[in-house]
Amino acid sequence: MIREVSVLVFLAVNAWTDSQKREISLLAVLLFAAGGLFWSLQSGRSIFHALIPLGTGMVVLVLAVLTRGAVGMGDAWVLLDLGIVLETGEFLITVCLGVLLSGGCAMILLALKKAGRRTEIPFVPFLLAGYVGGLLLC
Repeated sequence: MIREVSVLVFLAVNAWTDSQKREISLLAVLLFAAGGLFWSLQSGRSIFHALIPLGTGMVVLVLAVLTRGAVGMGDAWVLLDLGIVLETGEFLITVCLGVLLSGGCAMILLALKKAGRRTEIPFVPFLLAGYVGGLLLC
């Protein structure tokens, strides 16, 4: 229960800063990473179970560098942090729901002509919604 609340608070703080300021709290990322690493070690989680979540975060981090910011660097750090804490299934549900929700929102905004092809949409709020949706579905 503490882990779930911690993830919700972490995502809520970063969803707010991402939507308001288009940035991620580095302090929150560092604190959550340290706490997540401690929790993972205490729970006996093997590195094997973290490979897919951490690998996904690393791929997004590389994409952020290669695209020179078209993919947000903060989004990559948030995904890496989630990869430290969440089990593979939880991580994949969170990310898939987040991508589906953000894609749906983008399509609606495009259809309503409220956004163009180059409009940036903050991703962390959709990760928060995906995490909450995953908690409610599972």
